[in-house]
Amino acid sequence: MKHNNKVNEQTANKNVMLPLIIFSNLFPLYGVIHYNWTIFSVVYIYWLELLIISTFQLLKIMFAEGDEEATFFSKLTIALRFFAFRTGIFFFYLIFIVVFLGFLISGKENSDGSGIQLFDVIFLKGNFYKITLLSFLVYNIVEFVVLFLLNGAYKNAKPEDNFIILEPHILVVHLVVVLGTFLYQGATENLHWNHKNAMIATVSLFVVIKIIIDIYRQRLSADVPEDQQGKFI
Repeated sequence: MKHNNKVNEQTANKNVMLPLIIFSNLFPLYGVIHYNWTIFSVVYIYWLELLIISTFQLLKIMFAEGDEEATFFSKLTIALRFFAFRTGIFFFYLIFIVVFLGFLISGKENSDGSGIQLFDVIFLKGNFYKITLLSFLVYNIVEFVVLFLLNGAYKNAKPEDNFIILEPHILVVHLVVVLGTFLYQGATENLHWNHKNAMIATVSLFVVIKIIIDIYRQRLSADVPEDQQGKFI
């Protein structure tokens, strides 16, 4: 009976997350349509989202109680190592984003003075840009509280379970960014689309794939392993 109640509770929690996933991922597309965001604007906001995701993975390492031998200091050591590896990779990736997408591509986009400017993006000067980032933060807070704490996932999670340097979610985001960049260049240079139409097509691809991946990711994180299910009976 307790097991069935637990499964029903998890299903309800997953359903709560679904509209948040869709809603938060639509913000960049709205930014493109109504604020003329550049390819750098969108990729940079996704880079910031990866930092937010990594922060909550660090929290999951610290809150994990699945290893009875793990102490606060051992979990802190794992968390700091995770943070060092992740930030090193992400800031190397940031160099590529700023140089290639920021200066080379967005520079051409903004040659006529249109679109959001490079340094305005970096320092988050646009109000809607801040709102988009806030929506990503809210989603990750809700996911952490609902799927990790309230679902009791922290009781079975081990600190090293979240020590994942290149998880599938991050790899997919990077792949989508690369493919989306080539799609944008192809649409503008070969098909001669204007900036806005090319951006709408590119970011629509981002949004669809991101929603699919985020749904898959959160459903995996909400599942209780089969070898742990007996504990709820």
